[in-house]
Amino acid sequence: MALSRILVVDDEESIREFFQIMLKREGYEVLTASNGREGFEVFKKNPVDVIISDIQMPEMSGMDLLQKVKEADPEMVMIMVTAFGSTDTAVEAMKLGAYDYLQKPFKIDEVKIILKQALEKRSLKL
Repeated sequence: MALSRILVVDDEESIREFFQIMLKREGYEVLTASNGREGFEVFKKNPVDVIISDIQMPEMSGMDLLQKVKEADPEMVMIMVTAFGSTDTAVEAMKLGAYDYLQKPFKIDEVKIILKQALEKRSLKL
């Protein structure tokens, strides 16, 4: 079985590094991007199984990225990350097609569970 490939899009380097270390330890292949525009370019060039994206980013927000990704691949599973704990934003993301959302600071176990469920959902669609 091929490794699942996760794209992490966040403007905070420490968050990208956290995900990279944690996800690689779990056996995933990890790609990263520092903003939505870069994230969309990486997404277009590389097949990925799940995208984890921050909502608040310069240049292109996670919401804009979510919309563009869903237009390109309606089945893509995206998990949104928010530092501001704005439930309105999270609900909006879900309406736009996000699979789930994580609130910073998040627990590693919570990330693992949501990611595992997201990957199961993705594999059922393929």
